[in-house]
This record gives sequence, structure tokens and C-alpha cells, in this order.
Amino acid sequence: MAIAIVGGTLIDGTGVDPVARGVVVIEDGRITAAGPETQVGVPAGATILDAAGRTVLPGFIDTHVHGTYRARDMRQHLLNTPTYNVLKSIEVFRETLACGITTARDMGGADAGFREAIAEGVIDGPRLLISLGMVSQTGGHGDYWLPAGMRIQKRAWLPNTVADGVEEIRRLVRELLMRGADFIKICATGGITSVTDSWDEPQFTIAEISTAVSEAAAKGKRVAVHAEGLAGIKNAVQAGIHSLEHGWFMDEECIDKMIETGIWWVPTLALVPLSIEHRRKNKDWASHQLGQEDVKDAQIYSLMQTQIPLWKEAVRRGVKVAMGTDQSHRLLVGENMVELGFMVDWLGMSPMEVIVASTTRAAECIERPNLGALKPGCLADVLVVDGDPLADIRILEQRDRLHLIMKGGKVFTDKLSA
Repeated sequence: MAIAIVGGTLIDGTGVDPVARGVVVIEDGRITAAGPETQVGVPAGATILDAAGRTVLPGFIDTHVHGTYRARDMRQHLLNTPTYNVLKSIEVFRETLACGITTARDMGGADAGFREAIAEGVIDGPRLLISLGMVSQTGGHGDYWLPAGMRIQKRAWLPNTVADGVEEIRRLVRELLMRGADFIKICATGGITSVTDSWDEPQFTIAEISTAVSEAAAKGKRVAVHAEGLAGIKNAVQAGIHSLEHGWFMDEECIDKMIETGIWWVPTLALVPLSIEHRRKNKDWASHQLGQEDVKDAQIYSLMQTQIPLWKEAVRRGVKVAMGTDQSHRLLVGENMVELGFMVDWLGMSPMEVIVASTTRAAECIERPNLGALKPGCLADVLVVDGDPLADIRILEQRDRLHLIMKGGKVFTDKLSA
């Protein structure tokens, strides 16, 4: 049976002007028509959802999440069984969908089982693309070695993702693709949460990263690269990657190359300021996360402020931006839309540009052209929000304003029928 969403202001995700009193018609999980009510007829017998006074948008795409659970307290994590962590992950995925994220690219943690369980409706969550794990060099950002002399396998269902040298990278990438990876994630620098490396140190050579790129390309797949410091960013960009994750300390040379080669940037801007805020306010955060890590985040935050003019110039010049949050078990679960305000303030994007970066542009980044737009043929991922996000993008942070969340024609939140 057809569904028709009527009466709302239609923002279709492509960047064209909003349509007052729009109609979206959905049949068999896909959009069959969308446009002004004067041009789009409602099929006889269709279920009518009245969105009058509200805004109708495509479902949003978060191109950088970690959806699987790990206890904040490392000691507790070591005591949890793998099945407990899997079952706790169900809540993370459900909350991600509940804030309006209908598709997500999982950057390490979820395997094919999570992807298929969501696709089949066994659990609720955003449609997933998976990398399985972060490819790391020995002692790198994804190598969970601790000074006590042991390595921690954070997710027992994943393979070991530590590799060194071109041939080990080749073998590991092939294994991840064999296990069902939709794309490859590799760490080209340390990270702000690492124990044994620095966020700004380069990791992997250009040859190693290029090997991952070529092996993925042989299977029609892409490589996303975690890189925070400049040297590692330059290596990654030179290696011909598909998307740069974080990339905070890029320079003009990197921007030139990214524009020239069409590399995507997923900035994950809210991560650091919200991490600082949560540690200062939430007593349930383990004490080991205070002190040194708080100082590190404060230093990074200060440095990020100096980069804002460069970021705005990069966007003005045409660097391709896709929305991503770095949501994890620790932070941003169910709060993904907070990223949008930072994209306006720190990247100089208009609210419409942010919406496009979170819908059609994000769909382009993940190479899913049937997502991210309210147009015929696309999967019926739809949000209805109370208010005008073009006047204030931050209304999308307020989950009580979300009156409809639909993914593939299936309704998960519905206040319109009440």
C-alpha cells in the first residue's frame, strides 16, 4: 500500500530551493514521486501522513561511526563476555537510528553479522556499510598494546588488524574484503585516544597505504583513512585514498591535492569539544579518562581553533565534505546531529549546504546513489522535523522534534499518525 507524506515543506537533499506544501509518495520501500502538491497526485487508498507546518527531509547519512559497544572502563571491558558486548551494541544502533541517521559507515567494530541483522530487521539500526576493523601498524592507533605488556582484542569477533609492510597489508586487506568489508579503514597517524602513540605521528608509508588502495580497488572498494597530523595526512592524500577522516591539521598543499583528485573530507568536528564537555560533566565516565587525556583534548581543541580559517577556505574552494561524527560507545550515541552546528560554525557552511553534505553528498561519498534524496527511485528514507532547519540547523539535535523517521519505507518513529 502506498504512503503519502503531505503538507510539509520539502527539502529534497539536492540543494534546490525548498518546496512549500510538498508531497512524497512511497511504494514498496521506494519513493515514486516527490514535489509540490500541485504536481504530485496522491494515489487512491494511500495512507496519508500529514506533515503540515513541519519540514520533510531525506534520512541523514553519518559516514563515520563506531556502532559496537565497549565499556568505558577498560577493566570492566576485560570482564565482559563477547556476547554481552554484542547485545549492548543493539542499543547503540537503535539510538543512532532514533536520532535520524538512516545509513552509516561503520569505521571499525561491526562485522557482516551486524550489517545483515539490521538489513533483515532482526535489530533496529541505520543501514550499515562496514570496514570490520582499523588497519594499523605495530604500535599504531589501532594496535591495542598496553605498557603492561599485553594486547587487547576489543571485539572478539574481528580478525587481528595489525600489519607491517606492503605484503602484510596486501594479505590483511584481502582478508577483510573476504570477510565482507564494504570498504577498508586504515590509520595513517596516531590518534587522540591512543595509549602508545602520538596523534600527529605518521603511520604507514605511502607505499603501504597505496597497496591498500589498489587491493581494495581490485574488488571495487574504497579506502578511508584516519589521519590527524599533517605528515600522515600528506602520505594518505598522496596515496590516492577515497576519504580523509578527521584531517584536522591539513595544509593548503593537501587541500590543493584533495580538490585535484576528488578526495572526500569527513571532518568529525564535534568529537573533541564534546569529549571535553562529557568528561567534565559526567561522573559515570571512568576516572582514568580524566587528567592526561583531558589535557590532550584541550590541546587539540586549541590547535583546531587555529585551523578554522583554513577549513572555511577549503570548503569555499570546493573540497568535498561528507558529514561524519566518529560516534562511538563513549560519545555522541543518539546525538549525531550535534555535528551539524559545528559544520555551520567551523566550516562556514550554510544550513542547506550542511543538509546536502549529510544526504546526497554523503550518499555520493559512500557510492550509494539510491540514498540521500527525496526523488523517484531512491529508497524511502525520510525524516519529518518540527520547525525549519534552514533557519536553525540545531533544531535537528532535538529528538523530540523528530515526528517521523522512516528507513526503506519502514516507519520507526511516527508522531504524525497520533
